[in-house]
Amino acid sequence: MLSCFGISGNLPSWIDEFLDNRTQCLRVGSTISSPRQLMSGVVQGSVLGCLLFLLHVDDVVKLFSSGMLCKLYADDMKLCSVIRTVQSVQGASELQSSLDALVAWSEECQRSVSSTKSAVLHLGQNTVHQCYKIKQASISSVTVMRDLGILTDIKLTISQHICTIVNKAHSRASLIFKCFHSGDWTTLLKAFVTYVRPLLDYAYPMWSPSTITDIAKIESVR
Repeated sequence: MLSCFGISGNLPSWIDEFLDNRTQCLRVGSTISSPRQLMSGVVQGSVLGCLLFLLHVDDVVKLFSSGMLCKLYADDMKLCSVIRTVQSVQGASELQSSLDALVAWSEECQRSVSSTKSAVLHLGQNTVHQCYKIKQASISSVTVMRDLGILTDIKLTISQHICTIVNKAHSRASLIFKCFHSGDWTTLLKAFVTYVRPLLDYAYPMWSPSTITDIAKIESVR
């Protein structure tokens, strides 16, 4: 497989030695379980783990036709299809065919596609609400979807995401005031920057507020 990516010489042998005859164990507190042999997969937390996984799933995008938009991030996948009118069901059938091809690919690669962790987000006012399935299991239709930690609704707005992170930020800020009784502002500021600020800074360019209401909610935390 590595030769398909132009990897040759001694490197494939080194990677083979890196993956072969590996063991793992579980640690809880000071107790460590007995080691177990790794039968498949990559070593969790290893430097090569993410790269080898990406090489393993690289060919999945070749399953879909040009009419399907496929986006990959690690083990997350998003498929997009355009259905212009209620009468036109070509996009819906193409999307279902793509899901069937994905399931067949996953079984061949000894991987699994979870229907419970999958969801359908219909965008647009005249959206055709088609039922899609993974292995005969229906995929639930949602009005808000989490995409790499950011909530997006059917109108492609981020107001609900802002409400969610603002509520979490207020809760953490209140907890900081309860835990630090001294009232020292230097300590409070460090706690705010460590525990509250990351909620507001995570992927900020993706959900930067544009309405006065959303901006006011963010500023209320600061």
